[in-house]
Amino acid sequence: MSTSDEKMHYLEKSILWNPWWVVSKNTCTAVDAEEFSLSMSRPAPPLRDQPPPPQKPPEPRRAPRSLLEGFLDFKDWLNTPLPPESSKPTVVTSSKPKVKPFDLQDIPDALDRVGWPMSAKLQRKWFSGELNYATTDEGAAIGINQNGKPFPSSMVDTAMFKLDWILGFDRARKKYEELLNRDYLFSRAAVRVLKNKFIGKESSANYVDPWHLCGADIQRWHKEYHFQLITVDSGNLKKFEMFLRGVAWKDGTFMDDLYGALGAFSINAALGEHQYVVDKTGWRGRLIINEIAVYMRDVFTFYDRSGEMGTQYLGHWNKRGFIVVPIATVVGELTDLDWPNYPVALYNAISDATVYYPVRNKDYRIWQMKNKQGGDMVLYSDRRSVRLNPPEIIEFDFSNAR
Repeated sequence: MSTSDEKMHYLEKSILWNPWWVVSKNTCTAVDAEEFSLSMSRPAPPLRDQPPPPQKPPEPRRAPRSLLEGFLDFKDWLNTPLPPESSKPTVVTSSKPKVKPFDLQDIPDALDRVGWPMSAKLQRKWFSGELNYATTDEGAAIGINQNGKPFPSSMVDTAMFKLDWILGFDRARKKYEELLNRDYLFSRAAVRVLKNKFIGKESSANYVDPWHLCGADIQRWHKEYHFQLITVDSGNLKKFEMFLRGVAWKDGTFMDDLYGALGAFSINAALGEHQYVVDKTGWRGRLIINEIAVYMRDVFTFYDRSGEMGTQYLGHWNKRGFIVVPIATVVGELTDLDWPNYPVALYNAISDATVYYPVRNKDYRIWQMKNKQGGDMVLYSDRRSVRLNPPEIIEFDFSNAR
């Protein structure tokens, strides 16, 4: 049953609905990866956002059978010989304990069970999406797919996440407040971004609304008017710090529905109502900003960045939920091989409730290639308008650009 007698510690939730994650008093042992492996045999769910199938034409009605045809069929049935009796095969029962297969598509239900409904909802949408995935670091950052094209509109979600929900997590709210600090919001780097956006533009006679100018196209609006951001749960940290934070920090950082759904994401600022005026020489401009818009943006992908030697470990799962095995978190970052990621059994017992299966980024990629389905997405929250009182006035000098 077990590949090793070595007992490993794991992390679990301390109390139901409590965000704290602690090292369990119990241990787990590795089990045979061939006998207890993650399943991908379940058919893919129906593709979302598809037109309804055409209605089938009604089947033609069969003509009524004549009395003679019915008599001949009955006669044939009477003359049909009975099949020979076959001896019943001997059933060999195995003494090994059995567990039901755990399929990758069981993860959304498991997320619901641990109280992470947004993570579950997002994964269900991913499974039912068209085949769409990032293949480069740049693609994973801005949403470029396997065909070298921007993610299609069906892979851009603007309705699932509300900024109020995101800011309900203390660490996200602190970053939001940091973003709105004027010194950060209009830092030198942010002003340079704005300067590059307005160089060569003509004066506007009145205040303009960028959202209206972009026809409420959030991708275009973000590209043309975004100028500042701040990251939450930054991906610059090594992934194995996830379990250290989960143990040490009372807010359970990296171990809640926010991290399960969005991982490392950004809170962004883009221009709202503003006016731009250029002097007669064309070398000086003034930008008057009355309003900005704040929103979350994230690219939901299972792409492993080029700087990573392995594939990101996402926990050990079964239908009841998941645990985190620290050694798998650390070693999974160092190699793409399968050997560090064995299934584990709690209490040295084999059952549906005690066997947990390792899940990694590459498992989702394998599922995509197998099913020709599953879509990485660009995620946006709703936009929150923030009035600036007093307005922010930025002077641009383009003379050094000559």
